[in-house]
Amino acid sequence: MCAGLSFQRVSFFFVPHDRDRKGFTMIQRVALVLAAFALLVIAGCSKAPEAEMQAANNAINAARSAEAEQYVPNAFRMASDTLNAAMAAKNEQDSKFALFRGYGKSKEMFIRAQALAEEASAKVAEEKERVRQEVTNLITEAQAAIDAANAAYAKAPKGKGNKAELELIKTDLVGVAAQFEEAKNDFNAGKYLTAKSKIQAVMQKANSITQEIATAAGMKK
Repeated sequence: MCAGLSFQRVSFFFVPHDRDRKGFTMIQRVALVLAAFALLVIAGCSKAPEAEMQAANNAINAARSAEAEQYVPNAFRMASDTLNAAMAAKNEQDSKFALFRGYGKSKEMFIRAQALAEEASAKVAEEKERVRQEVTNLITEAQAAIDAANAAYAKAPKGKGNKAELELIKTDLVGVAAQFEEAKNDFNAGKYLTAKSKIQAVMQKANSITQEIATAAGMKK
């Protein structure tokens, strides 16, 4: 009896009845499903965002090719800074043990960097057109400045005392004309920022020549 009683007690505590066994099995299944789901989530977060990183790099390179770095420097810098931050975040996770890696933050940043780079590329065309129109006006102004300098040179009093000075001024005028033609060639080639810089230098030089001649003429009166 004692043996039987003891056996029944053991059975009661360690061997579940059929109904309890079914419930226990269901709990096990649910636990396994939850564990599998958790592993999938962890695996997804621990997977390096290679595709997003490549897409962001491609977008940055495309923006650079479109001259975003020159025409919309602030927008391009923001995209580049975001990409660099994403790379730093990814590298930080790369250095961790595989089970503890989490690339969610870097993935979001790569996606953001791609979007910013694409926005920068889209802004380039608009900014280029604005600069093109600005340079078109500068070309007209530069031509007027060169014409004024040539007119001042033609009216400048000439004599033995200022012959050398006038020769230097004439040389300067020839150089200004050459620089102006070079700037217009850049403009026609679509290099608007380069042309803008050169034309501004031409205008400054032409105006300086005109002022130099006027000053010299005033001193002779």
